[in-house]
Amino acid sequence: MRSTTIERVIRIAHVLRLVAWVAAVACVTVTALAVLAPPDSASAVATTLSTDGLPRHWAGAIALVLAVISAGALVELARMLGRVDAQKLFPAAAIRHFRRFAALLALAAALRVVLPPLAALAMAWRDGHHAVRLAFDGGDLLALLPAAVFFLVARLLDEAARLEDDSRSIV
Repeated sequence: MRSTTIERVIRIAHVLRLVAWVAAVACVTVTALAVLAPPDSASAVATTLSTDGLPRHWAGAIALVLAVISAGALVELARMLGRVDAQKLFPAAAIRHFRRFAALLALAAALRVVLPPLAALAMAWRDGHHAVRLAFDGGDLLALLPAAVFFLVARLLDEAARLEDDSRSIV
């Protein structure tokens, strides 16, 4: 029964690994298409860049930075899922990849909150304005919570790896 469960977990991990790789490529590709396509262009694939009131070049730069960091997080997740093995369920390399995934995800979430207001402040300063109106989206701030939870999961995986090693050394 245990080996069937482990085999199922490994199969799911391999499928999710493929999904993570595809998502990483799609993240960068779709963002690049949205940034590089002329506004209101008629093409076979329609992509839209949401500028949130920023000039297109500022919004595009922010979107590309976030896409690259998010894709990096997905690559680390894919690498972690590729390390799932029946012989050792909690290898140290997998946990390192998961920790990097959590860190990159947290960085992307934090930058999503911080970069647009910083760009608005920079433009206001450049234009000589002494006041600027900033707004924060609660959803963006809420995105920081899963990243924090992933760091907790990484700690739990560290402990599980330690217990697995202890168990193997006893037998």
